[in-house]
Amino acid sequence: MSSSLMADDLQDFTFDDSLLLGGGYGDSYLSRFNSTAETIPGQYQVDIYINGTYLNREIINFIKVDSQGVVPCLDLNFWKKSNVTAIYINEDALLQAECAAPDTVVKGVSTQFDAEKLRLGIAIPQAYLRQIPRGYVDPSSWSEGENAGFISYNSNYYQTNSRSAGSDMRAIYTGLNSGVNLGLWRLRNQSSYQYNDVGQNTQESFNSIRTYITRALPDMQSELLLGDAYTRGNIFGSLAFTGVQLLTDNRMLPESQRGYAPVVRGLANSTASVVIKQNGVSIYQTTVAAGPFVINDLFPTSYEGDLLVEISEADGKVSSFTVPFSAVPGSLREGSFQYGLSFGEVDQTESGGYFVDLISEYGLSNMLTLNSGGRVGDDYFALSLGTVLGTEWGALGLTAVHSMSRISQSSVLNEWKNGWRVGLNYSHSFDSGTSVALAGYHYSTESFRELNDVLGLRRALESGNIFESETYRQRSEMSLSVNQSLDDFGFVYLSGSKRQYRDGRDDDDQLQFGYSVGIGRVNIGLTFSRQYTSQVPLQNGFSGQLLTEMSGYSSDRVKEDLVSLTVSIPFGRRQSNMLSSGFSHSSRGNEQYNLGLAGTVDDDNTWTYGLNASLQRQDSSSESVSVNTQKRFSQATLSGNYSISDTYQQVGAGLSGAAVVHSGGITLSQNLSDTFAIVQAEGASGAKVTNNWGTEIDGLGYAIIPSLTPYRSNSVTLDSGSMLSSTELIDTQQQVAPYAGSIVKIKFETRHGIAVVFMTQQANGGVIPIGAEVVDEDGVVLGMVGQAGMAYVRAPKPSGQLTVNWGNKSDQQCHFNYALENSRDNTLLRMLALCERVN
Repeated sequence: MSSSLMADDLQDFTFDDSLLLGGGYGDSYLSRFNSTAETIPGQYQVDIYINGTYLNREIINFIKVDSQGVVPCLDLNFWKKSNVTAIYINEDALLQAECAAPDTVVKGVSTQFDAEKLRLGIAIPQAYLRQIPRGYVDPSSWSEGENAGFISYNSNYYQTNSRSAGSDMRAIYTGLNSGVNLGLWRLRNQSSYQYNDVGQNTQESFNSIRTYITRALPDMQSELLLGDAYTRGNIFGSLAFTGVQLLTDNRMLPESQRGYAPVVRGLANSTASVVIKQNGVSIYQTTVAAGPFVINDLFPTSYEGDLLVEISEADGKVSSFTVPFSAVPGSLREGSFQYGLSFGEVDQTESGGYFVDLISEYGLSNMLTLNSGGRVGDDYFALSLGTVLGTEWGALGLTAVHSMSRISQSSVLNEWKNGWRVGLNYSHSFDSGTSVALAGYHYSTESFRELNDVLGLRRALESGNIFESETYRQRSEMSLSVNQSLDDFGFVYLSGSKRQYRDGRDDDDQLQFGYSVGIGRVNIGLTFSRQYTSQVPLQNGFSGQLLTEMSGYSSDRVKEDLVSLTVSIPFGRRQSNMLSSGFSHSSRGNEQYNLGLAGTVDDDNTWTYGLNASLQRQDSSSESVSVNTQKRFSQATLSGNYSISDTYQQVGAGLSGAAVVHSGGITLSQNLSDTFAIVQAEGASGAKVTNNWGTEIDGLGYAIIPSLTPYRSNSVTLDSGSMLSSTELIDTQQQVAPYAGSIVKIKFETRHGIAVVFMTQQANGGVIPIGAEVVDEDGVVLGMVGQAGMAYVRAPKPSGQLTVNWGNKSDQQCHFNYALENSRDNTLLRMLALCERVN
């Protein structure tokens, strides 16, 4: 485990009372600020840090223990949750006392409690801790969230007026995402509304696109889905279906366990420092004990660059070795296992489109990943086997899929067809800086069919319609991508693809070359592409009861060469504005020139703008100018655009946002992701949520953070912003790790009252000592006297009596009456307070 101990977690501070001038206070009074025993026993909700790394937030009971002052009560479950190895936990100490001091339970442990920040720092010797992956978040701290509901919307209005009669158009589109959470169950729906008015033709429709229910299954590291779903397309073709799906959810893993990275094994002759580098950059560093070591928590990086492992021994000797690192899609870490199970009915089928899918993938070692799958439907069977091999010459992936299918059980079309599809992927990075990012080749025999194609052919047979498909009758597909870094001179890439068919259609070919370079603050990009596309078939597919294949293709492919040049220059404060220009030329006679300006208006990046002018030449010239802007508010996002040319005039507007229904009422928000948070800070209207631009606490004390990362520790911070002076934030930062799809409520404690600085002095002219407490009529400590008798407090009500005490004797206490008014301009009040001795 790689970790570091924050120095201020263990450092003790003392208050030097010789710095204070004046009298009226003694060493006995000030000594309480140098004693941990002054922490008041009781329960506190604290942020817990282990060796400087955040663990979680929970309620801890603090009890006074003889000779040690007030200490936290940490039970056996806590120590196990802290990853302390069981043999180092003294369970007898926990049984012998109501609250055992931490260092009697685990030898060498020390704690430090910051009561002001409610932070409990615990230092545990490294040797006592189990190795856990970097980025690990204890599943017991994952938050299910609130029972709540929401609706998120994205609405756009578009209107264009053409100089040609009868070509005017108006359109409205609104996309809706809504959901309800109950415990770990999440109900979701995606819908849309469309309105089109073209000439005299008006169309209006509302569609429910997808409805489903999900539930996280943390013990299985999986997610269950019921309803409308999509299969994974990494082995078989992707299908939209309605049914049941159970999938591995890799989001539950720490970031250092996701994706692919090799396990590094080595041997240290002494306590040594281990540094791992990729392409000359350090990506990992830790200290290991003498003997064999294993590092299995590397964060996934790009698919390129072997790892250099350097071991620096205690005597100064340095040794190194190389670990090959190449991967292709489908590469898994050693010991990783993934699966997917899907069952249901394929969407938009009327021909018995039920199926079941099962896929599995397993990382056998650094070098070898195995995968397999099966798909079964009505008169359809497919089986897949594959492997990924990682070597010092690169990573090679090989997959073979066999299908067996028939279109119909009729006497004419009841023949079973057997076919194969073979796929090959390759990836490697060379020392020259050249990387073959992905080279792929897929070959299919004539009788190979995807389930989607089989169902489509059946629909064509039943309806008499034409069936078209990109995958049916495709013989082979090849793709290649090569990247080359030129260091300070830029970056160059080359990519290409080729598709071949069996039905008389010409090949589809594409080739692209690109170069980019930065010269100072100027970025320049140049691309060239050539594309050959087969003509759209005149009739392609199967039609009627005879299911006759039609082959009406144009004999010539369409060829197009395209050259483009772009130049962009950032400018302004914080480089938040961009001036760009571009030129493109097509071999089909089209030329386009663009000049644009875009950026942000405010420092919070909530208001953006864009201006663009373009000239297009083909058979004739066309000029256009457009402008757009977007403003993000706490409750919604508003946008607008306008463009004009010599042939048309267009205007548009957009509004997006959300409404969340929760136990505290209804809160408006910006557009939501699937996992988000409700922030509650009573009376803190105007406080800004720094994690999300443009979001602030509303008048009811709520705000919405529209997106959180599930299963990760998310930091949420409030800034007082334009908050009224009558409210104070007690804490300004919290951590939360939500389940996927959670609606988490994060409550920030606030203190209310009129903020005032009392300039105190005793009625007899005596000085009130620094450190004296200011207490209200209920005995609540409101503040403390500072230099020159000034005391900053938050008065609980406009008038009343406050007591000042700096000891237990009657001559060490006084009280004064006050009468205040709320500050209308949000400024801090000041008031002279003559303090009368308590009789």
